[in-house]
Amino acid sequence: MRAYRLEHTVRNVVPLGVFGRIADQSAFAQEAEELRRQTGVIPRGERAKIAGYLRSGTPIIALMACSEDVLGNRFTCSGGPALMSDGAFFWRLDAADYVEHYGVALPEEFLAHGTARRWTTARPLTREEIVEVDDRLGELRRAGNL
Repeated sequence: MRAYRLEHTVRNVVPLGVFGRIADQSAFAQEAEELRRQTGVIPRGERAKIAGYLRSGTPIIALMACSEDVLGNRFTCSGGPALMSDGAFFWRLDAADYVEHYGVALPEEFLAHGTARRWTTARPLTREEIVEVDDRLGELRRAGNL
C-alpha cells in the first residue's frame, strides 16, 4: 500500500465513498444495499482505531439531525449527517459507527492515508482550512456531486 500524502491541499478534499455525501435520513437509507454489500471488510481489530480517527475530524457542516442505523438498528448518532474532514477527505460523522459496528469498507486511498498516520487523531483544521473545505463542498454541491 502506498502512503497517501496531504500534498493535495484541502482545496482538493475528496469524499469518503458513500459517506462523502450530504443526505438526510431517508436519502441515506437508500444507500442501505450498497452499505450491506460492503460490511465485514474492515477486520474487527482495526475498526476501533479507524472509527476513532473518523470521529476526530473537524466539523465542516454541522447538521443537528439524529441519524439511525440503516442496516440493523445497532446505533443512533446525534449529528450523524454532519460532514467532518481531516483536510484530505470528508465524511459523515456516522461513518465511524458503520465502521465500528459493521466493518463497512472504505476507499483504499483513505486506508493508506490513515495507516501512514497510524490512525492518530486527525489534526484540527485551521479556520482558513475549514473555509477552503467548505468552499470545495460548495463547488461539489453546485456540480451535483454532493
